[in-house]
Amino acid sequence: MTVIKGVAARIPEALEAAGADDVPPAGALTAAVRRAVLDEFRTRAQFAGRVAEIDALLWSRAGDNRATVEGAMTAHLRELRLLRVTEPEESDRFVVTEGEGDVFELLSPAYVDELTGKVILAGQLRRIAGPAGVKVGEEA
Repeated sequence: MTVIKGVAARIPEALEAAGADDVPPAGALTAAVRRAVLDEFRTRAQFAGRVAEIDALLWSRAGDNRATVEGAMTAHLRELRLLRVTEPEESDRFVVTEGEGDVFELLSPAYVDELTGKVILAGQLRRIAGPAGVKVGEEA
């Protein structure tokens, strides 16, 4: 609904930019709606990307205060329909930055836009040596 409201708010501006009269031709209306949709998704993507970057920075730097930071940002992420992924099993959403071993340690979460399914910000993992019998992706 947020995206639709944003698109509806942008249509008059797009019509004005297209130079449409009181009763615009179908082509001008279609072009204005298309422009409004693209502008709204671009704006949302930029904003969601910034929020994901802020949350990832806070998450990775929080240390003992991680629960407080996570709780404070979770409501904002949910409202924006952004998913914070902290499980290494979703390997296509993470970049392995360093290390050797069979187990992944989470350095920073990944963020996925629930509206589009696209990764907004890839997470970071580090390979570490795990105890015998632990498979990749499992926690020790």
